[in-house]
Amino acid sequence: MPYSGNLDFLVYNPWWETAEAIKSDIKIQEFSAQKFKYRHSFLETFPTNLDAILTLRGPRRIGKTTLVKLIIQSLLLKERVFPENIFFYSCEQVTDFKELAAILKEYLSFIQPRTKERIFIFLDEISFVREWQRTIKTLADLGQLKNTTCLFTGSSTIDLTFSSERLPGRRGAFPKPDVDLLPLTFAEFVQLVKPELAAKPKLEFHLASLQKLFDDYLLTGGFPNTINEYYQKGFISSVTFETFVKWIEGDLHEIGKSEKLATQILNRVFTHLTTPVSWYKLAKEAGIGSHATVMDYMEILERLFVLFSTKCFLVGQQQVDVKKNRKIYFSDPFIYNSLYAYINGFLDESFAFTTKQTISGKTKPALVENTVAAHLSRTLSPLYYGKFKDNEIDFVGRKHGVVHFFEVKYQNKVSPSEFSWTKDAISRLTVITKKDFHEGKLELIPVEIFLATRSRFNF
Repeated sequence: MPYSGNLDFLVYNPWWETAEAIKSDIKIQEFSAQKFKYRHSFLETFPTNLDAILTLRGPRRIGKTTLVKLIIQSLLLKERVFPENIFFYSCEQVTDFKELAAILKEYLSFIQPRTKERIFIFLDEISFVREWQRTIKTLADLGQLKNTTCLFTGSSTIDLTFSSERLPGRRGAFPKPDVDLLPLTFAEFVQLVKPELAAKPKLEFHLASLQKLFDDYLLTGGFPNTINEYYQKGFISSVTFETFVKWIEGDLHEIGKSEKLATQILNRVFTHLTTPVSWYKLAKEAGIGSHATVMDYMEILERLFVLFSTKCFLVGQQQVDVKKNRKIYFSDPFIYNSLYAYINGFLDESFAFTTKQTISGKTKPALVENTVAAHLSRTLSPLYYGKFKDNEIDFVGRKHGVVHFFEVKYQNKVSPSEFSWTKDAISRLTVITKKDFHEGKLELIPVEIFLATRSRFNF
């Protein structure tokens, strides 16, 4: 007997009528129409025969729902899973764990008497459902999630991480149950839009081509939809910029925070981009009474994958000084561009404003350093900036017990002699430049080559 209960279930799961209905899903159709189709590795590693409670985390507009729908399409058309064994539900309007429990119990009471095969549950944007983990814990403890694979998505890393950690012993044997879907790095961008260039053995011979792609990347960032819009239309619409800003405002509103206060703080963040600043200074300049308020908003914006900060690493003492000022960066060039256009009142002409700033504006060196920071923050976590006597080093990070040092000098001429002071402090420094090369303990390398060739596992 076909399902005849909650109408939302049929709206969200049209494949219950016929598996082929997944092809008409709006996310699947949008993906199919894209010139450049980015397929995250999780599409291939998603467990189809394992009891697990998994999370998929990433910023808004990055494509989490699309990835989920691609997984569902594979289950339906490749794995031939019975359609009603696949349950998808958007939690955007679900208030708390009690409402979530009612939804899941209704589905499970329908499907479990009908099948002995594996069940797949996909809950989209679960992170704003208050105490959602209570429902999942109860169902797991009652044995209701046996022979079931669950995948929950969310745009708030702290909530998903904290809540999922409150499910000890219930998440299954999948090696990495928390999957991050983040904006593409420049290397991934090149692989997507110019795979033949990415395959070249010596990219230094193709610097001009990489420089053009890097300018494109500084416009589009690593969001697949934005990349495709730019290459298919020749521009990025103001609607796209505005939609991204509205998502941030909406998420802030959802958790009871003021968009106005966030805007005041972000305004000052742009002023101090690439230079150390204290929460006290940001609060004073933004006209906010307490530095604790600034700290709170900064933590929330970091949870939402909007920005991050780096603490100070004292090179001589080989330790972190948590009391010193922090440097703040945005997580992706398109996030930077959207908010910078918004803060400056150019949201209705964002692309023209962004193009002028990115290609020839005075802000380009800061955006380049920001882009390097975003790359390194994934490679070397935690990432710091360094202090040695009166000198500052842009980035410091440790990997496999080795400390790495990086300086960004995006200017027409860089000389190794500028860094003679480092010989008493560090054994090796990588200087990321506009066009200069130099090999040795002091390495000079153009930013495009560095970002395109230095993977997160290798320096």
